[in-house]
Amino acid sequence: MTAPDARARAPRPSPAEPFDAAWLNDSSEFQRNAVSGQLNRSGLRVHYALEEGEDGRPVVVTEWVPEEEHVGFPGVAHGGLVAAVFDDIMGRVAVLRRRWVVTARMEVRYRAAAPLGVPLRFEAWATRHRRRAMHAEGRALLPDGTLVAEASATYLPLTPDLERQMVERWPGFAEFLGQDLL
Repeated sequence: MTAPDARARAPRPSPAEPFDAAWLNDSSEFQRNAVSGQLNRSGLRVHYALEEGEDGRPVVVTEWVPEEEHVGFPGVAHGGLVAAVFDDIMGRVAVLRRRWVVTARMEVRYRAAAPLGVPLRFEAWATRHRRRAMHAEGRALLPDGTLVAEASATYLPLTPDLERQMVERWPGFAEFLGQDLL
């Protein structure tokens, strides 16, 4: 007999249920994520919001203004930081359904430079939800609508072993997994 999977105990909306936007931003005492952790002094500290896309699907959005400490080439944001924001925001799409995921594969196509000091609007949406994988796409835009980059990724659910390791490192994560700490 195998142990029950911890993810099965976490309440998750079915496709017909509303999305849970409350899970978009970490409000726990942890908040150390390199992209969105508000307590991470060297992080990007982005904040996510939920909007409705043109097709009615939910779109996770954020704005990030790259500064001098984010430089790649002179006057331009480092592409790896743009990719980090894509990775985090596309993964947040799964969180709308109360699923925690890790990146299996991601591709970023850079179309224009991301100038320092100019807000970048990131948008991400799910293209397919499956039991074992979630696929998402995203784009980054300048205020004038110029496409800076676009991305696609495949995310997999956390394994029970990874869930266990995360809870060992920070017991408060058990709450997000729907686990009771006894």
